Amino acid sequence: MHVSFCWAEPFSVHENEVSFDLYGGYLVVVRGSLGKLEKRNFIIDSGTNPSVLDERVARHLGLSGRKEKLRLVNREIDTTIVLIPSIRLGPLAQESMPMLVQDLSFFQRKLGVRIDALIGFDILGTSSFEIDYAARRISFGSTTPGSEAVSFKTDPPLVTVEMMIEDQPFRLVVDTGASDLILFDKRASEKLRRWQVTAEASSWNMSAQFSMKIIQISHSQLGNSGLGGLRAYLTADQSQGLGFDGLMGVSMLRAAQISFDFERRLFTWQARNSKIPLTMEAKRSPPPLCPNSGSHVPESGVGAGGDRRILERLRIADCRFPIANLKSQ
Repeated sequence: MHVSFCWAEPFSVHENEVSFDLYGGYLVVVRGSLGKLEKRNFIIDSGTNPSVLDERVARHLGLSGRKEKLRLVNREIDTTIVLIPSIRLGPLAQESMPMLVQDLSFFQRKLGVRIDALIGFDILGTSSFEIDYAARRISFGSTTPGSEAVSFKTDPPLVTVEMMIEDQPFRLVVDTGASDLILFDKRASEKLRRWQVTAEASSWNMSAQFSMKIIQISHSQLGNSGLGGLRAYLTADQSQGLGFDGLMGVSMLRAAQISFDFERRLFTWQARNSKIPLTMEAKRSPPPLCPNSGSHVPESGVGAGGDRRILERLRIADCRFPIANLKSQ
């Protein structure tokens, strides 16, 4: 079976701001509408492409679509591609948007809030935007220059940047849905001469239980900003040939504000001295972070006139949750 998508018309921008709630210190949850359903909860997830609709919402709207297979690291699952009649997020509105359908109830169990959709750059990438964590506000359109900046290596639907880790270049997906630095073990072993495992961790997600190793990095740099020593998590290589070495959770930057400037192809951030304050819900949760369950790419190829980019699916959202067990080495 072949998959092809028709890109919908660009978003129209009316007002330029929307407020959000923060969960786990890094997950941005905004309100929007899906078809006739108002006040739906969306996670802003720059590591997701295409955007994902919860299966409960798809049933409520009576949506049906084409069945597809998605390959995960540990197994293969069924999914459905549907056209959502309309979607609105603050100033952004679009009709006939292709989305994947998956069970997102895992988020409610972990966060205590229902999540109706994961919104990626197939929706957000039509307009530069800024996330102000201190003010709990997203601004669309022109962005405020941050004190630090790094150029895109690739453009939406997955934005990557280059980080120097122990003097070696790593191409990382900029991920608003991850809390820390996650490196694919095979890529890391090729570039880093040695590392010290400080702990092991295990957790669970909607697909399976998984494990990872925690290592300490002695020095790192992003753009012109020296980040010093960092903790990183090693997990199985999930890139499936898509050309990146891991995920950079923006929370690791301890930023008060970040922006994606698509006109100048820049990711910028404004650092702060302390971590972003948690919401009341997040304070009841364990410390966030876990590795991805897998890069998801539809098994079939691209249909005539299809866009290869939309098939390059990185599904991170079903992994980035509290570590269940830590074992020091």
